[in-house]
Amino acid sequence: MQVRSARAEDAHAIGQIRIAAWRAAYAAIMGAHYLASLDATQGMEALAAKLQSPTPSWRAWVCESNGALQGFVIVGEPRYKARLGTLELWALNVHPHHWRLGAGRQLVRVALQEAQSQGRRRLELWCIDANVRAASLYESAGLVRTGEMRTNAGFGGHRLTEVAYERAFKN
Repeated sequence: MQVRSARAEDAHAIGQIRIAAWRAAYAAIMGAHYLASLDATQGMEALAAKLQSPTPSWRAWVCESNGALQGFVIVGEPRYKARLGTLELWALNVHPHHWRLGAGRQLVRVALQEAQSQGRRRLELWCIDANVRAASLYESAGLVRTGEMRTNAGFGGHRLTEVAYERAFKN
């Protein structure tokens, strides 16, 4: 298993992994109709273009084994109000067939390393509160809940509570 920078040709697999992970992780949280409606090809052209030209303010990596992608992580400038010096972990998904085999742990490690190499003060992310599996992964990597919460209805109208996690660095 290795982690490498994502490339434009990985966009399709990233879309497939995201949909599979969401359908498995959120089956009891979001409606089946909403999860079934997710389209792995939506936004793939834009993703491929971003992967073609990553910048320090937006980067993506994939974890692969024997040429097959297992998961991905995307980090970038915070999309929400954040403290100065913050890098946001935008997305981390691992295909359910590869859960609990180390891919997620390696991808979180790469996100933390990227934040530190950029001289950031912290890495932040938002996690759906009911996603216990993801929370456990983040906590095992040293991220802690900040106490910030928000309700988001952007998931097919399902009102879900998201909680913020962060890991601060000593620079």
